Amino acid sequence: MEFAVLSAFCWVGFDYARKRLSAFFSAPAMSVVFSATVLPAYFAYWLSFSRALPQFDYFYPATISGVLAGVGSVCFIRALALGKVAVMLPMLCLTPVIAGSAAWIWMGEALSLTEAVAVGVLVLASFILQGGRLSVQEPGVGYILVTSFCWGLCIVFDKQALQHSPVDFHILYVTFIVLVLNSILFRPTLALDKLNKHKAMWILAALCFSLAVTLQFIALQSIQPGILEALKRAIGIIGAGLIGVYVFKEKLTPTQWTCVGVILCTSILFSQ
Repeated sequence: MEFAVLSAFCWVGFDYARKRLSAFFSAPAMSVVFSATVLPAYFAYWLSFSRALPQFDYFYPATISGVLAGVGSVCFIRALALGKVAVMLPMLCLTPVIAGSAAWIWMGEALSLTEAVAVGVLVLASFILQGGRLSVQEPGVGYILVTSFCWGLCIVFDKQALQHSPVDFHILYVTFIVLVLNSILFRPTLALDKLNKHKAMWILAALCFSLAVTLQFIALQSIQPGILEALKRAIGIIGAGLIGVYVFKEKLTPTQWTCVGVILCTSILFSQ
């Protein structure tokens, strides 16, 4: 569980760096650069540790996971371009429900009653904290629903793939698939001098992103995907909210502060 919590905090750091960079770079460009930046580090990680190639049974779930992650990323960017952020982001709270249900149906990993209630509390509090709005008529809602299903399902296929491969190879393989898919679909153009101007923030983003993914896959080997996804979403949303308050001078309502407390308490109980 410790790896899951650490991963969630790394996602918070990544979200902070991504928000800073979003003022200067488009979302498609950032998506490609993040994958391209961490891929050499993942290759070095694989060479330094296992250097092992996975079993043949690995490639079926791993490839599906990579494609789902890439499609989810594409649809997420498209959804934010079409719809309102206040409506789009709360719908990502569906991912823990999808991940938990799929892991139960596909892999036979059922949640206990206590775990199911805790996941439900995290999902509801996260939904309210992000604004708590649903609208099937909002432009982009179809894309964000596809994103939720893709990201909720890909973590289940990740867990299945990790039964046949070490973590270091799986990170390398999935990141490569996402990079190729996003590069083909987006084909972003980037000026090198513009990248160098924000080099420190790119390094911070790459470091947080690589640690978040690595720790997430390590945690996934021993945690039900629905629980991991709920913790990641909840802690990430809290982090984004607090960064917004203390760094970007945004405001939270009393109801949202209450949700922060509920998420913190539930996450602490989960980590015991």
